[in-house]
Amino acid sequence: MLQQLLRLSNDGRRVYMTVIPKADENTPRIEKKHIVEWLIDQKVASFFRFEETIVKVLDKINASNDEWKGEPDDVVIAERRDASVAARFDEQKMTAFLRVNGACGGNPIKGSDLLASLKEAQIVRGVKKQTLQKLLTASARLKPGEYLEAPIAAGKWPIPGEDSKLAFLVQDSKARILRPQEREDGTVDMRDLGKMVTVQEGQPLAKRIPPTKGIEGFRVDGKVLPTTPGKDIPLRLFPGSDFSSNDENIVVATTSGMPILHPEGVEVDNALCMKSVTVATGHVDFEGSVVINGDVNAGMRVSATGSITVGGVVETAFLEAGGDIIIHNGILGKQLQGDQEITTRMRAKGSVIVKFAQYAHIEAEGDIIISQHAMHCTTRTNSNLLICDQTKRTGTLTGGNHVARCGVKVVTLGATSGVVTRVHAFTGLEAMMIDTIQLGKELESEHEQLMKVKDAEMKLLQQPANKRPEALIERLAWTKTHHFERIAEIKAKMDSSSSELNTLYRSHTIDVLKHCFPGVYCQIGESTLPVTSELGACRLVTNGKEVYPEPL
Repeated sequence: MLQQLLRLSNDGRRVYMTVIPKADENTPRIEKKHIVEWLIDQKVASFFRFEETIVKVLDKINASNDEWKGEPDDVVIAERRDASVAARFDEQKMTAFLRVNGACGGNPIKGSDLLASLKEAQIVRGVKKQTLQKLLTASARLKPGEYLEAPIAAGKWPIPGEDSKLAFLVQDSKARILRPQEREDGTVDMRDLGKMVTVQEGQPLAKRIPPTKGIEGFRVDGKVLPTTPGKDIPLRLFPGSDFSSNDENIVVATTSGMPILHPEGVEVDNALCMKSVTVATGHVDFEGSVVINGDVNAGMRVSATGSITVGGVVETAFLEAGGDIIIHNGILGKQLQGDQEITTRMRAKGSVIVKFAQYAHIEAEGDIIISQHAMHCTTRTNSNLLICDQTKRTGTLTGGNHVARCGVKVVTLGATSGVVTRVHAFTGLEAMMIDTIQLGKELESEHEQLMKVKDAEMKLLQQPANKRPEALIERLAWTKTHHFERIAEIKAKMDSSSSELNTLYRSHTIDVLKHCFPGVYCQIGESTLPVTSELGACRLVTNGKEVYPEPL
């Protein structure tokens, strides 16, 4: 019976099945497997089969004559299908995909079909020709019903232009102390820091690198994505510098002296240069910067409105600078009676940079950087305290009291002997907490005032309409609006303060890069952690209530 129900179309592209009722009740049931066997015999098993249609047809054919509904009919249950291809984009049209559906008894996909699909979908840029060829080759191996999808084209996001930059053509005297000279055999001489950094009149100081235009991007449909050019940040002229007559992008020195590097340019300080400061030279009090090639002897005082640079050692002396204090070797102080009496004092409105220090009192508005070790010193900075060299392998802080408004970074903190060392970071936390508490009190006060206004409104509404003063109604409405606005303003400040505080908790920390020994007292804000057992590399942080270590 199955041979009578199934047939191929004249062009051999479709399989029809006649839907008629069974001859009688004894006629065997026709199952799907019988149809599949027939398709295999006819060598059309690879045709695409309409599975749902086959199920419905079999239900009708296998039904009894009493249940039969409808008229006999021919239904297509399978057909030959050529391989097909379809294109799609991602949401931003930055990537395009081609999907190839395998042939079902039909012809495989051709290269022209892939190109036609790209053209129809308007995929015109970023097409990967090699991927296209691979997709064509792989599609020939697809079995009937299988598909393959691959990204075939990719757009490019625009690259914004870079702002103009400043390239320094002279050394930074601050960095020299952290970078000792290398010998011919590759070893490093920690005592040799090279010659003092000075410049001569007419010497190039810095070069401005112009901004770049940026590179346009594109989507796979061909739309151009515009870029943004870099900002043209002009060079700034500082005292002692001017534009080169040959190139407006180069700044040269107009006088001999010591270069001071700024983010926007270079200043040349016509410094006072001295071999050393001794009893023979007397104390130094100079309007400008002072460069001392040798040592500052015990009991001497050096004061300058600019920076002070010392090439040798400072002994039990007093240095005060309106700029930076840079000591290429170290500070050798001595203790008289207890830690409270330290004879050597450094005070700078800029940074203090030194190789080592012992029994010294150091104050700075900027960073305090000690590259090797600080022993029994007192330091106070409105910025960061850094006890480490550029490699972050050397830097020991032992004994004394150390206060930093921001963070502290040290390689080794304390000593195995358990000498008491006190470190206090993030000193500005208490003031921020007080401000937060004050904002909370202001918010509470505004809510109380708002409730009073609402109570007054309720009492006013209880009076007859003709006895409600218009002026009072307007004043209450204005006052209520004012309190609402003030509450919103305070809440915004509190949210901003909370966000800023959370950021500072993670940046104003005490970082120990190698070892932290017992005897150290670490304070962040108002919370203190006494270190009772040796810690490895860690970061001491606070949440505003306690100090605790985290692994680095």
